[in-house]
Amino acid sequence: MSSDSIITLYDAPSDFNGKAWSANMWKARYALNYKGVPYKTVWLEYPEIEPTMRSIGAAPTRKKPDGSPLYTLPVIVDPSRTAPSGGPTVVSESFHIAEYLDETYPTPSTGALFPPGTKALQQLFYDHFYKNVAMVTIPMALPELFKHLNEGSRPYWRLTREAMLGGKLEEVCAKSSEKWNGVWDELEKAFGVLAALLDKNGKDGNTLVMGTHPTFSDFVIAAFLEMHFLLCPEEWQRMRTWNGGRWGRLRDQCAKWRSVH
Repeated sequence: MSSDSIITLYDAPSDFNGKAWSANMWKARYALNYKGVPYKTVWLEYPEIEPTMRSIGAAPTRKKPDGSPLYTLPVIVDPSRTAPSGGPTVVSESFHIAEYLDETYPTPSTGALFPPGTKALQQLFYDHFYKNVAMVTIPMALPELFKHLNEGSRPYWRLTREAMLGGKLEEVCAKSSEKWNGVWDELEKAFGVLAALLDKNGKDGNTLVMGTHPTFSDFVIAAFLEMHFLLCPEEWQRMRTWNGGRWGRLRDQCAKWRSVH
């Protein structure tokens, strides 16, 4: 298959092996790999994201504080499907990308990312995970991520993230500080709440949210785990043992869909 005819995934690079790092982008990457859909990655430094997304007709995902549109990754472009505009189909945001892949590339042999009747529940799960788990690590993760970005992204990241955090990246949550340790303690509690919810499916050692095959919700968790495996390898050794080793098992289970193309 020609590289011109396959899906393009837009991602932001880092100095990690394979370049991929962001939990948001990992969600889309896991979904593409799970569905077995051929794709290629185009890497964009942060200042390149908005002009590139505007040029390809991607939809903004949020608004900036001044009310102007905010363009974020991941975004996919599928040249094999024509949009109403006559150009290729462009999809922004990982949840919408997963929806699109399920609708356009059904995989009855492996199962859907959104089994029938689960989309609303998975949206609720997604919202819960973001607000109650992912947001816990923001003061720690943003400064750590800065260390691994390429020079082309660092000034943009510093400007925007320091405005968000209200302080210098190096001072917001210094490693091994009381605040750093507090973030990890709070994260462990958040994962404990999540594990207790998932245990309602039964305590048979199955790590999957819906028990039978991976769904988008599993990749939401796996993407978060992968980012922190990369960012904080020492802390990951502790994290993987939480709740009877559930999170280490889930990351291991998703390894087959972690390739970077």
